[in-house]
Amino acid sequence: MLDQLLAYAGHPLFMFIAIILASYVLEDLAIVSVAILAADNIVSIPLAATAILAGIISGDIGLYLLGYLAQTHKGLRNHLFKKRNLERFRPIFKTNLVYNILIIRFVPGLRFLCYTSCGLFKAHFWHFVLGVTIATGLWVAVVFSLIYQLGSSTWLQYGHWKWALVPVALLLLYFSNRYFKGRLEKEYSL
Repeated sequence: MLDQLLAYAGHPLFMFIAIILASYVLEDLAIVSVAILAADNIVSIPLAATAILAGIISGDIGLYLLGYLAQTHKGLRNHLFKKRNLERFRPIFKTNLVYNILIIRFVPGLRFLCYTSCGLFKAHFWHFVLGVTIATGLWVAVVFSLIYQLGSSTWLQYGHWKWALVPVALLLLYFSNRYFKGRLEKEYSL
């Protein structure tokens, strides 16, 4: 069976699906890894960018739908939100939804709670999709482009240091996300 999987590993459809699934697990790591694979010409740039966008956007829509389902299933709602005071998040969903989704995209730890709450509070679905699409497009464009450019640079192209970009990029993403989280907490008193 492993031989069969390895035989399909270079097929574009297999790569597309694998990138989407990787984005469901750890999206930042998936973006960084796929950008390096694109820099190594293992995956084409259009396939990599499209797959990572499709994976992240569909995952975020899945979180919205999970929250929407929690409206009718009390057990699911209690399991997802565990005695959290969700009313404090209502302003996020009632005013400037797209803007707030743009901010939430860059803050670690808030996406699950906020995106499922969007579904729970019945935030306008198409506004949610618009916000998620814009935020994800910006996020992927910045991170993917930066890592791709670094991975394609001559001094890294032939060296063994290219894969060292992964932990460095993840650390930079972590610290920048912490900064945005602090700003959001001050703005909404979270």
